[in-house]
Amino acid sequence: MSDATTPAAVEPPQKPVDSMRLAEPLDRTFEGWTPDAFDILDRLREEPHIDQYKKEKPGVTEDLKDPFRRYRDDLVVNWVLPNRLGFETEKYVFSRLLKNDFGAGGCHDNLWMSFYRPETRRLEDVQITHRVSPDGFAIGIYVGAHATDLLSKAKARIHDAPGTYLGLVNPLLHRENWRFYTHRGSGQNETKTVFEAPLSEVPGTLEKADGIYVRHYISRSETLDLGPQIVDRALELVLDVWPIYRFYLAEGRS
Repeated sequence: MSDATTPAAVEPPQKPVDSMRLAEPLDRTFEGWTPDAFDILDRLREEPHIDQYKKEKPGVTEDLKDPFRRYRDDLVVNWVLPNRLGFETEKYVFSRLLKNDFGAGGCHDNLWMSFYRPETRRLEDVQITHRVSPDGFAIGIYVGAHATDLLSKAKARIHDAPGTYLGLVNPLLHRENWRFYTHRGSGQNETKTVFEAPLSEVPGTLEKADGIYVRHYISRSETLDLGPQIVDRALELVLDVWPIYRFYLAEGRS
């Protein structure tokens, strides 16, 4: 039986951004990404195979996975819990480095995470993603790939209210290091159409796209310089894309 004194969780799409609050002061356990973490990812990009992964495994745990869990914990403590957001924050929120490529032994050169609503799965929900790669750190919103039903609904909402959608995306594209892009296909067959300037209209590539990204990129050098304060930046960026999250899920735009 649940504790009657514990407030009920809020369905995430029902939470307007102007009612969001963050912990004050922020409670951080994440120390920041280190050069060792990026060196591991560099080597995995150079040799994207399970054999290289096995060589890197101690560092993968100590320099990548464990720090990323502390980063995740900081998002939970400073954002999810204060807003009582009904997200799954523990099970399967992280991607895997090893590819599911039918025994070919491939390996990714990046790790990413996203909270998701418990009634679905991470890959089948609208995702606010946090990604570390050799290039740096990136945070943004994605709908597509395995979330085919939600992608179709998001496209329909964009079609019905293109001005509203551009009114959410373009203020981000006016700022530095934001990109809007669509993709079709995956792996070696993937094609991307990338926009870094504000859009005059919804791109024609969206209709047949397998996924839609709006993402902010933080360079490797800046990621290292930010140290633990990348948590602060991440929380700001999550709030930046939150209105798009609500738009995709038809819960308003504020």
